Amino acid sequence: MAVKDARMTDSGPIRTIAREGEFRLEIKRSRFIARSFKRATAEAALAAVKDVRDAHRDANHNVWAFRVGTTGEQARYSDDGEPGGTAGPPVLEVLKRSAATNVLLVVTRYFGGIKLGAGGLVRAYGEAAKSVLAASGLKDLRLMATLEAEVPYPLLAGLERHASREGVEILERRFGERVTVAVRLPAARAAEWRAFHTQLTGGKFDSRVVAESYD
Repeated sequence: MAVKDARMTDSGPIRTIAREGEFRLEIKRSRFIARSFKRATAEAALAAVKDVRDAHRDANHNVWAFRVGTTGEQARYSDDGEPGGTAGPPVLEVLKRSAATNVLLVVTRYFGGIKLGAGGLVRAYGEAAKSVLAASGLKDLRLMATLEAEVPYPLLAGLERHASREGVEILERRFGERVTVAVRLPAARAAEWRAFHTQLTGGKFDSRVVAESYD
């Protein structure tokens, strides 16, 4: 997503799953299949729910919950026919406690003929959600920024030395009347890089943020 420098902020790392996973368990003959999905928007999460439902039309319930956004500010769940509050909320609570976001969990249930009761359902769905989250692993992502800066040819070597010394990744060099250098670094250090570039070029050339992403 392209952004302007003036709007560039670092909201800190976000936590999400390292990989999509699956976990199965059986409780009193009911089979539970829990799956995790990486999804960054509510629309994408709901589309994945539909795919699971289509694949498990014979299941009794496809319970789900998701959190998306940099702080998990968008969150939804569905009991999908289970008694209210016994299925979706326990799954969502697992996501909240882990501080995971951009994650969808779907727990498919095939009823085994023995009722679990409200407390049993809460425990079963909560266990399924915790287990699939553990199988998926969690990782923290930093907000990274890509900046472009122009430098005269005589100053290129100095910029490259500074980048190497400071651990700033040089993505690209474009050669024209001057050299345009694209670099990648944590967003929290963008102002520091721009200050260095201003000092290097005597303020004659600007550097700007052209993209940001969590990695």
